[in-house]
This record gives sequence, structure tokens and C-alpha cells, in this order.
Amino acid sequence: MSVLITGGLGHVGSWVAYQLAKQGKQVIICDMAAGRFENLGLDYLETVRDKLILESIDVLDYHSLFEVMLRHRGDLEGVIHGVSVIAGPNFQTRPYKHTTINTNGTLNVLETCRILGIKKVVNMSSGAVYGDASGPQSEATPYKATDLYGATKIAGELFGLQYTDTFGMDVRNARLFFVYGPGKRPSDMHQVYQAMFGPLEGLDNILAPNGSEQALDWTHVHDTATGIVQLFEKESVTHRNFNISSGVTVAHTDIIKHVADLIGKTSNVQLGPGVFVGRGAPLDISLAEREIGFAPKFTDIREGLHDYWQWLKGIQGRA
Repeated sequence: MSVLITGGLGHVGSWVAYQLAKQGKQVIICDMAAGRFENLGLDYLETVRDKLILESIDVLDYHSLFEVMLRHRGDLEGVIHGVSVIAGPNFQTRPYKHTTINTNGTLNVLETCRILGIKKVVNMSSGAVYGDASGPQSEATPYKATDLYGATKIAGELFGLQYTDTFGMDVRNARLFFVYGPGKRPSDMHQVYQAMFGPLEGLDNILAPNGSEQALDWTHVHDTATGIVQLFEKESVTHRNFNISSGVTVAHTDIIKHVADLIGKTSNVQLGPGVFVGRGAPLDISLAEREIGFAPKFTDIREGLHDYWQWLKGIQGRA
């Protein structure tokens, strides 16, 4: 059997693909970056390359998406939808484009699955559906959109719930939160991320405009991917929405201190005043623990930072 992942070369999607491939599954990756796979530096995916089928697909190109799913339909046990423009300062610079990708892209996946009879879909949603509500935020916390990104994630979840209720599909929403770790260089991320994690890569002289007055629930990418795989593989679930995160709140200023302790020096990085994004924390992960057996490994962010640092040193050594 095989699993199709949209956005399977993204930070989280690539580790989901890796974990499924390591289990022996064939993984069809639909990602616009598929034609540049060799240049992406995803060393872990290269070790399971024989289990991967790469398809260069834009989820807004409904016809091409449909053709790929039709071609693989006979072997598909389900779809994991991970294409999304992530939250951050760049989202509002192209609001129509980014909103369209997150909403219409999700709708295209659901409608294609409906027509082709592919019932199981895990939708990578976000803790952004809670907005800035105080934590801990459980799946019973009401929806609250405090930005466009959060609104798109609420819309995607509601699409999935209605496709489940109306057409007998099995759509499950994995509510992810802030992710760090191997597979993404800090230098490729926004300034707040660079200021906190950049020194692990050797970055210096980073001044981010905000973020110093915030503590968020940061999750190692391996834990995020594990939770998604567990949610996908669970034969049946009694709920539709699941928080997948570390369940632990960490101050941004503490992350900077932990990184300095780890690398043995203080770098010239600084977070400006205020919050990075309007979010509460942490997510309450007790439902995922009970129902799908989710147990994050890196609940102490210092251990996760060490793992991230080792990966960054490894790819720099091979450069």
C-alpha cells in the first residue's frame, strides 16, 4: 500500500514521508519542488529514495492533482495533506495568493479524494485555530481567528468536517504548532526564528523586530511527524481534531540562552519587544496521548536543540 503526501518535501511533510518510507510504505510526494529534489539537501530522504515517487504538482492545479491521484488510486490507503503557506510576517504580504493556497488547495484535495473514493485524509492544520486564547488550549477550545492564516486553517478544518459528515469520508485534523529541527536551516526562515535558532548554524548579528515577550509551544519536527503518522495509521478515531505538539511552553528568551549554552558562546542576536504572532500556549495534547498513543520525545527543548545542532553541523560538514 502507498500514501500520498501533498507538500511532502516541506519541513514537516518530508519527515512524515521519511517515517512512512522507513516502515516500508511507498510514498507518493506531490510537491512543486519535486524537480529540484537533489538540490534540497534533504539527506534523510535520500536514504529512502527507493520508496519515494516524486510528482511535481501544484495543489491549485486541480486537473494535474486529479490525474496523479487517479493514477495511484489502486494502491492508496489515504492522503496526508501538508501543503500550506506558514504563518509569519510574509503571509499578509500576498493575502489573496496565500489564502487561496491554504483554502482552495485543501478543497481540491478533499474533492479529488471524494470523487476517487479515497476516504482517509489527514489534514495538517494548526494551533492557530485557537488564535490568542489562553493556554492550555484543548480541542474543545472554540475557534478564534486572530489573523488570516488562522482563518484559513479554520476553513480547512471545517471543509474536512463537512466532507466527513456529508460524504462519509474520514478526515482527521492534526493541529500542529511551532516546529523546529532538522530539515530546515534557520537561515531560510524568518528573523525571529533566525535569532533564536540561527547561532546553531553559525548565524550572528541577527536583530528580529519582535518576539522577546512571548513564550510558545515549540515542537521538534520528529515529534510532529510522529504524531501525524500515528494519527494517519490509527484504524479508527472517535474525534476529528487532535493537538500535536510538545505540550510545553518555552520563553523565546530562554531558547536564546539554551542555544548559547549549547554552542558555548553568546551570539549577537536580539529579539525586539512584543510578541511575534498572536498565539496562546501551550496546546493540551492529552487527547492525542489517549487516543492515538502520541508521546513526544523532545519535551525538554534543550535535547531537541542538541539534535538540531548535530544535524546542522552534519550538513555543513558535507557542503
